[in-house]
Amino acid sequence: MDNKNTLIGTLLLGLLVFGLLYFGGQGDKNKPKAKTETSQVALGDSAAHTPEHAPEAGPANPKPSDLPVDTNTAKSQVGPFAAAVNGEERDYIIENEFQKVTISSRGGAIKSVELKKYKTWDQKPLMLFTDKSQNFSYQFPIADSKIVDTKDLYFQPIGESFAVKDSEQKTITFRLNAGDGQYFEQKYTLHGNDYKVGYEVNVVGLDKLMPNSSDIQITWKSTLLNVERSVETERRYSALYYRYADNDPAHLDEDKTEQKEAFVGKADWISFKQQFFNATIFGKGLFGGAVNADFNKDDKSYVKKYIANLSLPYHPAASVSYPMSFYFGPNHYSTLKKSGDQFEGIIKLSPDNFAFNWIKYVTKWAIIPTFNVLDKIHLNYGIIILLLTILLKLVLTPLTWKAIKSGAFMKVLKPEIDALKEKYGDDQTKISQEQMKIYQKAGVSPFGGCLPMVLQMPILMSMYYFFPNSIELRQQPFLWATDLSSYDSIMTWATPILGQTHLSLFTVLMTITSILSAVYNQAQSGMSNQQPGMKYMPYIMPVMLMFMFNGFPAALTYYYLLQNVLTIAQQWAIQKFFIDEKALHAKIEENKKNPAKKSGLMKKLEDIQKQAEAQKNAGSNNKKK
Repeated sequence: MDNKNTLIGTLLLGLLVFGLLYFGGQGDKNKPKAKTETSQVALGDSAAHTPEHAPEAGPANPKPSDLPVDTNTAKSQVGPFAAAVNGEERDYIIENEFQKVTISSRGGAIKSVELKKYKTWDQKPLMLFTDKSQNFSYQFPIADSKIVDTKDLYFQPIGESFAVKDSEQKTITFRLNAGDGQYFEQKYTLHGNDYKVGYEVNVVGLDKLMPNSSDIQITWKSTLLNVERSVETERRYSALYYRYADNDPAHLDEDKTEQKEAFVGKADWISFKQQFFNATIFGKGLFGGAVNADFNKDDKSYVKKYIANLSLPYHPAASVSYPMSFYFGPNHYSTLKKSGDQFEGIIKLSPDNFAFNWIKYVTKWAIIPTFNVLDKIHLNYGIIILLLTILLKLVLTPLTWKAIKSGAFMKVLKPEIDALKEKYGDDQTKISQEQMKIYQKAGVSPFGGCLPMVLQMPILMSMYYFFPNSIELRQQPFLWATDLSSYDSIMTWATPILGQTHLSLFTVLMTITSILSAVYNQAQSGMSNQQPGMKYMPYIMPVMLMFMFNGFPAALTYYYLLQNVLTIAQQWAIQKFFIDEKALHAKIEENKKNPAKKSGLMKKLEDIQKQAEAQKNAGSNNKKK
């Protein structure tokens, strides 16, 4: 492969990475999206001022229920629900093999979720959220312009704590009574072997208390707890997602420190998604409202803060039910896909920008199925990545063969190209014109080595998104890497150097093999790029990429390392055992005797060169005048 193709390939890879980083945060303009929040929808400022980790309750920091309350005032504000102002907070636990869900009688809402199959990066119980990091409550109007907020009221439980397994299911209900058979009710149903929690809200007999048609509001706030090794990496892959009926999932920008969106329709679900886990509420076409996400770049004590101010449509009736459900669990592609409603869309497999969005289909239809097949072998994930890389190289061998063969043709033509440089000196336009004639007569395309490289780019781009979002790799060790989903630091230091406080060995090896690949290609082609500033680009670009990839998951940099090593080995084997330069030279001579008809591309290139030559001559004539 000639050095020009190597240079073009290197530049393409560099542009690809920069393009992914830049355009990855740009929304897909063709997708239906929520409009930007304006002053018409007030979300409040609580997200910006909520403490990252609220202090533990105690004498110095009493819980809200321990604080003195003006009981008469509180009762007057909630009208017929006055009996629920005072009470004793009790926790009820429902659990199965996957999760332990704690529900409080105060507010009747879920206060914490523990995912029993997973641990935090430092091997502590993985709490998806607690009552210190999340709040979920309802607000609805009653007569005399009063607003009832469920978070401060005590619900009456119907049922007790329970545990289920296999095909079992049990239900517990929390009821806010208003007397005379009138109540607001939250019902939770848990199945065995499931990350979903059935959830239903029933409004019974409140049509007289809520005489006007008015929506019931939901306020859901959550501060994402750091459960992975790197807060920065966790933020990069965390975003608030939602989906309208019959549309693709949409999400708030991962990189913006603050963003607010107002829904332009009814949403089927809203997901508080972080890198490997999510908390999601489902309600087919129920949710209106607005969402908000923000974070402080300098604060490493939490990941992000999400707020969803939602509304449920209410029209006075004797009984109104809202069938919903929650999902508290891992971002496992197959598991999410089984839930339907394109729930798997919260796993980002491509940039949002329309120019790159199609890459997700490469991952869905090729990478994920192949990975799942290999996963069933139950090998170490480092070995699975190796096998996946080898399989992809074998599938792409025809493209690689074509690129290497094109490079071999160019090497055979090198003496004739060098003769042109000797003959025309610095006249690059004339050299290019004569080069095109030689290529055309020899039946060789100067782009024969570039196109196969470009066609392989979708695989590289797909892996860029696949590995950082694959929960299968989470906390899986390989060689010196203790966790393939995080960086593999072999050296750390306190003061940042070029923004780095550690050194990833896989990234270093990836960089070294990228440089070796460039050196090998140049040695094989016998050519070098003499243009100022471009000669050393194949060696500079890998070093630049090293600083960008140093904090990326070890699985990704390990894959790129394997890709480099296997590419060099494949090129050597093909050139050593399958490329006969004498036969290629004979083929070129035969083509010269029977030149092929010029292709459309060759004609266009010649036209461009002729125009450049004409402009150059015109400029020279004007100077002489």
